[in-house]
Amino acid sequence: MAGGAIRLQKKSTRGSLLSRQWGAPFLAAVLSLVFVLFRPPAAEGGPWAPIIDAAAGPGGVLYVLTSEKGGLFVSEDGGRRWKNLGAGLPSSLLFSLDVSTGGRLFLASFDELLTSGNGGSAWKSMKGGGGVKRFFPTSGDTLLAVFWDSGIHWASSGNGSFEKSGGEDGSFQVLDVLDEGHGRLRAAAFGRGALFSGDGGRTWSPDDPGIENVFPLALARSSATGTVFAGTLEGGVFRKEEGSPWSRSSEGLPPFCTVQALAAGEQGALWAGTHKQGLFVSSDDGRTWNLFPAGMEKEMSVTVLVPFGKGVLAGTSSGELYLANGEKGTVTELLPSDPVVGFARIDGSLLCLSRSGKVYVSSDGGAGWTPRGSAGGKALFLAAVPGGRLFAGTEKDLLFSRDGGFTWTSIPLPEGTVFTSLAGTAGGDLFAGSAGSGLFRSSDGYGWQRVGDVPGDLVHSLRSHNGTVIAAGTDAGFSVSLDGGLSWKNGDVIYGIFSLAFDGQGRLWGASRTGLWHYSLPEGEITGAQTAGFDWSPLAYFTDLFQGEGNGLVALLGEKAVRLLPGKAAGSFTLGETNLSNVRVLSSFRDAGGALLLGTERGLFRSTDGGASWSEFGLP
Repeated sequence: MAGGAIRLQKKSTRGSLLSRQWGAPFLAAVLSLVFVLFRPPAAEGGPWAPIIDAAAGPGGVLYVLTSEKGGLFVSEDGGRRWKNLGAGLPSSLLFSLDVSTGGRLFLASFDELLTSGNGGSAWKSMKGGGGVKRFFPTSGDTLLAVFWDSGIHWASSGNGSFEKSGGEDGSFQVLDVLDEGHGRLRAAAFGRGALFSGDGGRTWSPDDPGIENVFPLALARSSATGTVFAGTLEGGVFRKEEGSPWSRSSEGLPPFCTVQALAAGEQGALWAGTHKQGLFVSSDDGRTWNLFPAGMEKEMSVTVLVPFGKGVLAGTSSGELYLANGEKGTVTELLPSDPVVGFARIDGSLLCLSRSGKVYVSSDGGAGWTPRGSAGGKALFLAAVPGGRLFAGTEKDLLFSRDGGFTWTSIPLPEGTVFTSLAGTAGGDLFAGSAGSGLFRSSDGYGWQRVGDVPGDLVHSLRSHNGTVIAAGTDAGFSVSLDGGLSWKNGDVIYGIFSLAFDGQGRLWGASRTGLWHYSLPEGEITGAQTAGFDWSPLAYFTDLFQGEGNGLVALLGEKAVRLLPGKAAGSFTLGETNLSNVRVLSSFRDAGGALLLGTERGLFRSTDGGASWSEFGLP
């Protein structure tokens, strides 16, 4: 990117890359860098996965890239709300993101190189993934691709055929590339110092004289002064004024400080992200530095910096994202979308519950939502049972609402027990699954006893059909009651049943590590289901099942949603594709109007065509 738009490339080098047959010096360099910069934080991580990249697009649009598969997010309101763009990407590790001045996205992944001209709604593949850690357009009318093992390659704009750049660039890991404008580029070559190109990256040569510290990690340029900066491994910051050599410029930084991210903001402010020593800012062209905000003592590894507004967007290796305001001297934490843990329909209203305990209501089948109340933090599920009763489970108690989710009453749970699911019968009895203590029963929601007729301590899934049939998927297999929980029949399945679903005809299906199973009612016979277009393997099996359209199902295969369309033969399906991937589903609901809803770790998705296509709907 031109001018002061800085892209920081601190990418974790994953095992799938290191397993390739590259030379010992290269592997040693990469492993040493990974050990220094990317050791997992000792404390519990933040609300995001580790932040590996970010960018600001036209109109103040923010993009964030995380280390999880499909970890691409966008915000159009300064980081207050985020949309998950990764749900439409292939299930692949992502390495880098760049945004051109015109708003085109350039994404490097393990499988392929992708571009998008419409903000990430649709992508075009350029192939060539795996070996490329970053690719992007330059001010020199070229496309550059930085390879993990062979340095920098270039191609003419509009031509995806890359060729090796001339000069010296391939013997060392290239960790950052800075575009100074007019085809002038600089590269941070770990172990070699800074490289310079004056022809859009076609050829490269070392800076002479070079940086005293030959382990640069990040580069930046002040558009106000033209000064270039380099953050280094245990050497702080170096600066280079136009026509002058590199000089050390680390006053105010901790001794032996590793600076792994740099960004030049408005009015000459310069920002430095360090390894485990926090965020620093300079207001005198990098000559002196101050901790930001002043007095902050939290150990923090800042891996990504992007100029935004009056300050900078800062991402950390522990999964935290902040907006630092240099004018006000404040730091605001930006949070991802609240996970949706449950849906319920009660008194004609469709409700959903977020992980933070917020309750929302929809009057149009889940297309639009308004706040209704709060059930408290760390919510796990939401369930409406016959009789107009509404329950929510949290990590510490069970909550009951008599007014449709506006107010809640806490019900203590048996000591040491956490309920993870709940279902009710037409007779008024309640059943609750737990993660380690088995299945429980209650007649009023206040007194609970374990159901001794149901084996298994882990209740993975709990479903009710017509208020009479209760089914539990446990670590032992199927447990089914046809009389509202008075008696139970159990069917063993190796490794247990992860997920249960009733189809439109009330037939019961279960997913396990060993296959897809049909549990016949009322006979209780367990038979395997055949799925055309899918071959089971120990590494490929359905993990979650949800009621689909008609007699079909929606399932998760890995982290990709697929449709199971009824086949011609009884108990058979045909595999159908969807546009939803890289999701971890926490809850599901089929509305009477036909809409399918999935609550995930990163947002709420809705389908009106039987699960073939999904759209994300943000909560207010």
